[in-house]
Formats: sequence, C-alpha cells, structure tokens
Amino acid sequence: MVIAAMMATLSVSAQDEKNEVGVFYGTWSASDVLSTYTSAFAAACGDQSSWWGPVGVEYYYHLTPCVAVGGVAEYAACKAEDKKTQEKDLSESFITVMPSVKFNWLRKKSFGLYSSLSGGVMFASISVDGAAKNADKDAKDETLTMFMFQITPLGVEFGGNFRGFIEAGIGEKGVFCAGLRYKF
Repeated sequence: MVIAAMMATLSVSAQDEKNEVGVFYGTWSASDVLSTYTSAFAAACGDQSSWWGPVGVEYYYHLTPCVAVGGVAEYAACKAEDKKTQEKDLSESFITVMPSVKFNWLRKKSFGLYSSLSGGVMFASISVDGAAKNADKDAKDETLTMFMFQITPLGVEFGGNFRGFIEAGIGEKGVFCAGLRYKF
C-alpha cells in the first residue's frame, strides 16, 4: 500500500501521453468456459460448436506514469450446429463491460511491463433455435447477468506511441490476450 501511494504521487510532467486506446483478441476466456458448459448438452446430442472471441476495446487514462484507470468492453459468441441436419440450434453471445486499473512496473521508450485488474458485468444471451426447441420441451432462451473480472499479473508492450501488447492472466480477456494500443 505504501509503495502504491508513493507511485501515485509521482510527478506527471515526465509523461506526455496520458491517454491510450486499444483493441485486443483473447483466448480461453471465462465466457469460453461458460459456453463450453452451457453447450455441453447440445454437444452430447451430436452438435458441434464454433467459438470466437473475446474481441474488445480498452481505454486508459494515466493518472501518473505508473497508474492508469479506464475500462474494457468486449464481445464473444458461440454457435452450435447439428451434425445430422447441418442446422444451427444454439447461439450464445457475451457482452462484458469492466472498469479497470493498470499498474506500469517498467516503462521504457519502446518497452513496458505492467499488471492490470478489471471487474464489472457480463450480459449473456443464450438462444435455442426452432428444431432444438421442438426436440426438447425444456429448451428455452435465457438472458443472464453476472459479475465478471480479469486479473492480468503480466502484460508486455512494445513499440512507440503505437504499441503491440501480449498479456497472461485469467478472466474474461482470456488466459492469453494480444492486441494493439495507441497512446496520445
């Protein structure tokens, strides 16, 4: 806590760029795990799922050279198709919005190391299509709202004002996440 308080009081004059925006793609996200669970019943009936996401955007405002606050918004989706009829029978979409804080541990002109923590809300929509509803009378459309998070103990960024980044963590951005950022 003392170290965080000391970093927060550093002069901001050493930093020209206070804003950054980014786009990213993640793998093995929390919504991917949730989708695997919810579509497991469809897969047991011979269905095959296709998954993509999460894709997202992020924004950070640097309070100090070491501490930034902002937010993350992302989208992920899944579709299941019956192998026999080749018809879609399950669709899922996940929209997540999370406030976020980022701690820069090492900031060089063309390289940086950081950690981040995000927590917010996920809106999940599960739609069962006609043939699947006819086959299973208990099948129904659902909308879920739940708490979601991302803990990123290690992020690496490289480049100038336009930077690439990779992250390792757990949560909705995924176990691995990569993208591009622009600082201005």
